[in-house]
Amino acid sequence: MSRRLVALWALVLLTLLAAPAAAQIDQRLVGVWAAQAQSPLGPIQSQLILQPNGSFTRLTTDTSGHMSRMWGVWFIPAPGMLRLNVQGYAPTHYRGTAIAAPPSELVQYRVLDNNRVQTGTGVIYYRTQ
Repeated sequence: MSRRLVALWALVLLTLLAAPAAAQIDQRLVGVWAAQAQSPLGPIQSQLILQPNGSFTRLTTDTSGHMSRMWGVWFIPAPGMLRLNVQGYAPTHYRGTAIAAPPSELVQYRVLDNNRVQTGTGVIYYRTQ
């Protein structure tokens, strides 16, 4: 019984050591990015700020001037995948009605060059800082 337990712990330890760290950052993505995209309600402009400490903020503005903001943590769970875990957002109400929290996102991406990143949906973000 004792050998089985030791073997099980050894297997768990080897698995953990072989697995990549979950909260990896792709340093090429750190910075301030801007994009224009089409939404069901019309065109939107987005600014995505990815900090080197793993925090992010995204500001989105539609053509009528309505702005929303969400923030949280970002990391790379797998090569070419960006995870945005939303921890907060604003506004939380519009004209007295509560606004649902935006969902966290898993975004496929491809670095085109030092100043451009393309998402899996074809949106291109341009580095502004």
